[in-house]
Amino acid sequence: MHYRADIDGLRSLAIVPIVLFHAGFLLFSGGFVGVDIFFVISGYLITSIIAKEISGGTFDLWRFYERRIRRIFPALIVMLLVCSVAGWVLLFPLDLQAFGESMVASTAFVANISFWLQSGYFDTASDLKPLLHTWSLAVEEQFYLFFPLILIGSIRKNRDPRLIVWIVLLFSFVASLIGVSRNPDASFYLIPTRAWELLIGSVLALNAVPEVKSHIWRQILALVGLGLIIVPVFVYTNQTPFPGLSALWPCMGSALIIWTGGTQRNPTLVARLLMQRAIVLIGLMSYSLYLWHWPIMVFSHHWVLEKPDDWGKILLVLASILAAFVSWTLIEKPARNHGVGLSRALVFGLAGGAALFCIGIGIVVWQNGFINRYPAHLQSLLRIHELQTKGFAGLQATVKGQKREGLPEGGFVVGESGQQPQLAIWGDSHVGAILNGVVEAAKPSKAPAISVFALGGCRPVIDVYLSYEASTACHDHNQAVLSYLLNGPERKVVLVSRWPVSLFGDVRAAGKGDGQRSLAVRPAQSLDEAQAITVFNLHLGRTIDALTQAGKQVIVVETIIDLPLDVPHLVFKTLLREPATLQVIRDISAYRERFLAVEQLFDRMQSLHRFERIRLRDALCNQWQCLLYRQDQNGQLMYTDNNHLSASGSAMLAPLFRGVLP
Repeated sequence: MHYRADIDGLRSLAIVPIVLFHAGFLLFSGGFVGVDIFFVISGYLITSIIAKEISGGTFDLWRFYERRIRRIFPALIVMLLVCSVAGWVLLFPLDLQAFGESMVASTAFVANISFWLQSGYFDTASDLKPLLHTWSLAVEEQFYLFFPLILIGSIRKNRDPRLIVWIVLLFSFVASLIGVSRNPDASFYLIPTRAWELLIGSVLALNAVPEVKSHIWRQILALVGLGLIIVPVFVYTNQTPFPGLSALWPCMGSALIIWTGGTQRNPTLVARLLMQRAIVLIGLMSYSLYLWHWPIMVFSHHWVLEKPDDWGKILLVLASILAAFVSWTLIEKPARNHGVGLSRALVFGLAGGAALFCIGIGIVVWQNGFINRYPAHLQSLLRIHELQTKGFAGLQATVKGQKREGLPEGGFVVGESGQQPQLAIWGDSHVGAILNGVVEAAKPSKAPAISVFALGGCRPVIDVYLSYEASTACHDHNQAVLSYLLNGPERKVVLVSRWPVSLFGDVRAAGKGDGQRSLAVRPAQSLDEAQAITVFNLHLGRTIDALTQAGKQVIVVETIIDLPLDVPHLVFKTLLREPATLQVIRDISAYRERFLAVEQLFDRMQSLHRFERIRLRDALCNQWQCLLYRQDQNGQLMYTDNNHLSASGSAMLAPLFRGVLP
């Protein structure tokens, strides 16, 4: 196939939104669709090469894999090794162990599976994972491993490969549509629900769609394709259900540009634009830019903790471009040059040796974490943090909860097995952040058993959904819990949640939040602030009224103070610099509007509905000066991340809950 500069330009159109999105420029809130553009390009180019060589009788599977190694491995291995050095310097033990695990997975091209098993792409911890971006490389390499075999097999059996590609494409797309609502994380990461994006490119390469001969129609379709890419970049957010139908539009846009821009003599206006020298240059560097930009941004986050301002974001982008240029010039281009004289056996040997070396480093780091790098006073605190972080991952095991017949799925009871629960705690993951305090409060009085119902990210509000997924799991969970409580033995119900996220989005360094609200009245719906407040008032009010009419006493726990940075990392860095520090206190007055707005909302609700309130700010903060750490025999770290209290922090709340217990 002839060289197409417009496709390198299309790579530029893919990588630039990714980098700007990851840098934190809100205008490019849907920049993650650049990965989907890459998938279509990759499917097209690889299939074109394979199909041409198979039809000419020159295809060699081992030569194909050799080319992939030359293309992917050298820059990837160098990036992994540089990141391992940076990780040693900047990452605390838990983060370093997680890095080691991801290094093994990235080298073995199973990072997509590894990150799927850990958590979602858009979870709070994602911006602290230096190798998160390698999930997409894993998807591509898994595709390259099997797709040539499918083409060869179909041709040898005298079957039209286009029919097989169309069938697999449609099955994969349907799986993506179903998966985005039933299991969004799996749908995002795994190849069965991503293969259709690469196969769209394969369909074009196999000439499975007729050529557009009309120049006018080529111009129109190319412009439509450009629009299908650009609009999602600015319209999509991290709450857009993805991939599924949302991924179809940028993929179709990419396909239209490739489909219509193939002629050298009479290119479309879009192709001419993409063929501009500066745009093509960025496209040529796109692989290196993709490899290096994310680790640079993540490690800078670990270094400074605070999210960068606009100038900081610009510096991160420029640093990424510089690293990409060096990588492309000194690593990528020489490695891809077949004139360097390396035999195929030597290429495979060097690649295998480098991979084993990286995997070995990753396994050692994964199993160790090297806590001995730090002074003794910090080692003890790091160990406590590690235990508490792992403990909150299994909430039921942490408080010795027991399942009982008749409870909704996921519910359990804390307390003596023969006791009827008199108190219920219902909420999101912040149930785990206060539960230790409730259990501590119960100990002196030998209070009755406690029913616990928690689902991460799901506010205890009936008839609402989550804006960032098409699933009805949260709605269904809440309906089941309410149905149980209306007839259950519990006399008091405590509602606890990270309320501001429903109304204002995630915490920012100033103001109410980032605007990415989680509340919706139908799956995957976005609400503005006024709409969210109206829905919140109405549906939380209905929840409270339903419980009180059933004879329950309702207690609403106001939100835990959340911060725009990872609290343990801030404390650890402070203690490294100043070992004699007795307390770490954070002034949150810059974004007190976030918490005052919630408190005022509950003030108004309390005039319309019967419920009591517990204000956690009173226990955690003095005015707007909030305690994050205090020194004692072992050191008391108050948080496990930026919004969940540790066992120590939760224990501080025990006095507040003693008056709540039956």
